[in-house]
Amino acid sequence: MNSIPFRYHPARCALIVIDMQNDFCSSEGSLAGKGFDMTAPQAMAPRLDQLIACARAAGVRVVFVRTLHDETTDTPQWLGRVGDRSDADRTGITCRTGTTGADYYGVAPRDGDVVITKNRFSAFVGTNLDLTLRSLGIDSLLFTGVATEVCVESSLRSALFCEYWVTLVEDCAATYSRAAHDASVSVVAQNFGNVVTAEKLESWWNGADQS
Repeated sequence: MNSIPFRYHPARCALIVIDMQNDFCSSEGSLAGKGFDMTAPQAMAPRLDQLIACARAAGVRVVFVRTLHDETTDTPQWLGRVGDRSDADRTGITCRTGTTGADYYGVAPRDGDVVITKNRFSAFVGTNLDLTLRSLGIDSLLFTGVATEVCVESSLRSALFCEYWVTLVEDCAATYSRAAHDASVSVVAQNFGNVVTAEKLESWWNGADQS
């Protein structure tokens, strides 16, 4: 068997699961109520669930990153970030603390997984994610979740700037527009990191030589 490429070796990598929550994925969530198409996030969730199971079995650390918003983290700049755009009224409505919209969708952490709470697009802004990963000896991150071009890509870029190896798992990330997803995948591949599929990761992790 071929050895696992160094970026994907279980001893050094973590699977980062971004914002798999009802408001971002469910037909009953706040973004769906604003007309966002949930088809792609909902179709992606079972693939991600399978990849998470494979990662756990292979000894890959799984890190769940969830968004929470309330009056302790809202600012005028954050709530007014989209300015005069027609969708400005969607700011301040997602993943409010204590609501079902903030609950996990399709996947959920188990004992042994890491859970990080963020309040902005990037999982590295205002969190202890970097400290946690370095404490665990992790230097390579595999990004999944929603939305590809927003929180997933923002977190991936931040990770590179913090000197991690970064990879986007393209079929375990999703957003509300195919064009937006494809554009983000292209930008990542050209400028920031590697792009792989869940199938490829599973082929390495299922019985490959990990030496």
